[in-house]
Amino acid sequence: MSQLAAFQNERFMNLETFRKSGAGVSTPVGFVIDGASLIVRTVANSGKVKRIRANPRVRIAPSTGRGDVTGAWVDATATVLSKAESDRLRGAIVAKYGLVWRGIELMRKLRSLVGSQPAEEWIAVRITPVG
Repeated sequence: MSQLAAFQNERFMNLETFRKSGAGVSTPVGFVIDGASLIVRTVANSGKVKRIRANPRVRIAPSTGRGDVTGAWVDATATVLSKAESDRLRGAIVAKYGLVWRGIELMRKLRSLVGSQPAEEWIAVRITPVG
Protein backbone atom coordinates (compact mmCIF):
# COMPACT_ATOMS: atom_id res chain seq x y z
CA MET A 1 0.00 0.00 0.00
CA SER A 2 3.03 2.28 -0.16
CA GLN A 3 1.86 3.85 -3.43
CA LEU A 4 -1.40 4.84 -1.71
CA ALA A 5 0.30 6.32 1.36
CA ALA A 6 0.25 9.79 -0.22
CA PHE A 7 -3.55 9.54 -0.53
CA GLN A 8 -4.21 8.37 3.03
CA ASN A 9 -5.27 11.69 4.56
CA GLU A 10 -6.40 13.43 1.38
CA ARG A 11 -9.94 14.42 0.38
CA PHE A 12 -9.29 14.87 -3.35
CA MET A 13 -7.08 13.57 -6.10
CA ASN A 14 -6.45 14.56 -9.66
CA LEU A 15 -7.46 11.78 -12.06
CA GLU A 16 -5.88 11.96 -15.50
CA THR A 17 -7.57 9.92 -18.22
CA PHE A 18 -6.47 9.78 -21.84
CA ARG A 19 -8.22 10.62 -25.10
CA LYS A 20 -7.77 8.49 -28.21
CA SER A 21 -5.20 11.05 -29.36
CA GLY A 22 -3.16 10.36 -26.21
CA ALA A 23 -3.85 13.79 -24.73
CA GLY A 24 -4.43 13.71 -20.99
CA VAL A 25 -7.55 15.14 -19.35
CA SER A 26 -7.24 15.88 -15.63
CA THR A 27 -10.24 16.00 -13.30
CA PRO A 28 -10.27 16.56 -9.52
CA VAL A 29 -12.39 13.88 -7.83
CA GLY A 30 -13.27 12.69 -4.36
CA PHE A 31 -12.32 9.13 -3.49
CA VAL A 32 -12.09 6.48 -0.81
CA ILE A 33 -9.38 3.90 -0.22
CA ASP A 34 -10.57 0.30 -0.59
CA GLY A 35 -7.74 -2.12 0.14
CA ALA A 36 -4.99 -1.58 -2.44
CA SER A 37 -7.23 0.56 -4.66
CA LEU A 38 -9.01 3.89 -4.72
CA ILE A 39 -12.73 4.16 -5.48
CA VAL A 40 -14.26 7.11 -7.35
CA ARG A 41 -18.00 7.52 -7.83
CA THR A 42 -19.27 9.47 -10.83
CA VAL A 43 -22.07 9.55 -13.37
CA ALA A 44 -21.92 6.67 -15.84
CA ASN A 45 -22.03 8.83 -18.97
CA SER A 46 -19.25 11.22 -17.89
CA GLY A 47 -16.30 11.87 -20.17
CA LYS A 48 -13.87 10.25 -17.75
CA VAL A 49 -15.87 7.00 -17.75
CA LYS A 50 -16.00 6.98 -21.56
CA ARG A 51 -12.23 7.53 -21.73
CA ILE A 52 -11.57 4.81 -19.12
CA ARG A 53 -13.66 2.31 -21.06
CA ALA A 54 -11.59 3.08 -24.17
CA ASN A 55 -8.24 3.12 -22.32
CA PRO A 56 -7.92 1.91 -18.69
CA ARG A 57 -4.50 3.54 -18.23
CA VAL A 58 -4.75 6.54 -15.89
CA ARG A 59 -2.55 8.66 -13.64
CA ILE A 60 -3.47 9.91 -10.19
CA ALA A 61 -2.01 12.48 -7.80
CA PRO A 62 -3.18 14.00 -4.52
CA SER A 63 -4.73 17.41 -5.17
CA THR A 64 -6.90 20.19 -3.89
CA GLY A 65 -10.60 20.25 -4.72
CA ARG A 66 -9.75 22.61 -7.59
CA GLY A 67 -7.28 20.13 -9.06
CA ASP A 68 -3.98 21.71 -7.99
CA VAL A 69 -1.61 18.75 -7.65
CA THR A 70 -0.04 18.46 -4.18
CA GLY A 71 1.97 15.25 -4.60
CA ALA A 72 3.62 12.92 -7.08
CA TRP A 73 1.78 11.36 -10.01
CA VAL A 74 1.21 7.59 -9.85
CA ASP A 75 0.51 5.37 -12.87
CA ALA A 76 -2.59 3.23 -12.42
CA THR A 77 -5.30 1.26 -14.17
CA ALA A 78 -9.00 1.99 -13.86
CA THR A 79 -11.91 -0.44 -13.98
CA VAL A 80 -15.56 0.58 -14.26
CA LEU A 81 -17.48 -1.49 -11.70
CA SER A 82 -20.87 -3.15 -12.00
CA LYS A 83 -23.98 -1.38 -10.74
CA ALA A 84 -24.23 -3.78 -7.79
CA GLU A 85 -20.61 -3.17 -6.77
CA SER A 86 -21.01 0.56 -7.32
CA ASP A 87 -24.10 0.66 -5.11
CA ARG A 88 -22.30 -1.34 -2.41
CA LEU A 89 -19.40 1.13 -2.36
CA ARG A 90 -21.65 4.22 -2.22
CA GLY A 91 -21.76 3.93 1.57
CA ALA A 92 -18.00 4.43 1.83
CA ILE A 93 -18.20 7.65 -0.19
CA VAL A 94 -21.15 8.90 1.88
CA ALA A 95 -19.28 8.06 5.10
CA LYS A 96 -16.27 10.14 4.01
CA TYR A 97 -18.08 13.14 2.45
CA GLY A 98 -21.37 13.08 4.38
CA LEU A 99 -23.89 15.79 3.60
CA VAL A 100 -21.70 17.25 0.88
CA TRP A 101 -21.99 14.03 -1.14
CA ARG A 102 -25.70 13.69 -0.47
CA GLY A 103 -26.12 17.28 -1.64
CA ILE A 104 -24.28 16.53 -4.89
CA GLU A 105 -26.52 13.54 -5.55
CA LEU A 106 -29.64 15.57 -4.73
CA MET A 107 -28.63 18.45 -7.01
CA ARG A 108 -27.99 16.06 -9.90
CA LYS A 109 -31.34 14.35 -9.31
CA LEU A 110 -33.23 17.67 -9.14
CA ARG A 111 -31.52 18.81 -12.31
CA SER A 112 -32.87 15.77 -14.15
CA LEU A 113 -36.37 16.22 -12.67
CA VAL A 114 -36.66 19.93 -13.45
CA GLY A 115 -34.79 19.92 -16.75
CA SER A 116 -35.22 17.84 -19.82
CA GLN A 117 -32.27 15.57 -19.01
CA PRO A 118 -32.83 11.90 -18.19
CA ALA A 119 -32.00 10.61 -14.69
CA GLU A 120 -28.30 9.93 -14.30
CA GLU A 121 -26.90 6.57 -13.32
CA TRP A 122 -24.06 6.64 -10.79
CA ILE A 123 -21.15 4.26 -11.20
CA ALA A 124 -17.96 3.50 -9.29
CA VAL A 125 -14.49 3.21 -10.76
CA ARG A 126 -11.72 1.19 -9.10
CA ILE A 127 -8.26 2.69 -9.57
CA THR A 128 -5.30 0.45 -8.83
CA PRO A 129 -1.69 1.68 -8.92
CA VAL A 130 0.63 -0.32 -11.17
CA GLY A 131 4.14 -1.38 -10.30
